[in-house]
Amino acid sequence: SIYLECVLRQINQTRLCRYNSSMKNFLALLLLALLAACCNKQATYKDSMQSSDVPSISHSVAKANFDKIKSLEGNWVLIGGKRLGKPVDPVPGKPFLTYNISAGGHAVIEKLFAGTSKEMVSIYYLADSDLMMDHYCSLGNQPRMVALPSDDFKIEFKMIGITNFNDDNDLHISSHALEINGQDELTAYWGATSNQTVSPGSHYIVKRSKRLRANAPSANK
Repeated sequence: SIYLECVLRQINQTRLCRYNSSMKNFLALLLLALLAACCNKQATYKDSMQSSDVPSISHSVAKANFDKIKSLEGNWVLIGGKRLGKPVDPVPGKPFLTYNISAGGHAVIEKLFAGTSKEMVSIYYLADSDLMMDHYCSLGNQPRMVALPSDDFKIEFKMIGITNFNDDNDLHISSHALEINGQDELTAYWGATSNQTVSPGSHYIVKRSKRLRANAPSANK
């Protein structure tokens, strides 16, 4: 009788331990799932424009275009253009747009409105066979873009997603292009969308004022 009672007590304790262990595992998995969902909500890109809708380009073309962007390394001064549809005045003698090669040659960092409170950063890089660009906008959102098939002198990008963007009607940058007009002249285009329709964008005409590398390759190569 006493022996049987001990055995039953041992069985119940074993069951209780297994139940507690299973419950702990379940709660841990639930917590991980909740954390993953929260992180995914913060990191998920808007799916209004899927990357599958973007025409693909070959790796060789993507690399050639990336090399062209590398060739832009240096400081560029503003000589004309428009910002959100309004003309801008030239700013001679002061860098307006800068390009720097970083990450061992695997990234190019662009700064627009360089050195001012309006400064914005874009990073160009290769991801597998795609030429990508992440734009860190002064509006507080971060569009991600991929390069499209384009001609020899113009590299065009289309937005495939955006983070920190809660209202589809908010103003945001939705396209971008770099038109290389010779070795030291460039036009940068920024397409905008507001209220889910095309909004007046910006374009800036700049000239290179200083090369950061004496052996920087020509943009036309």
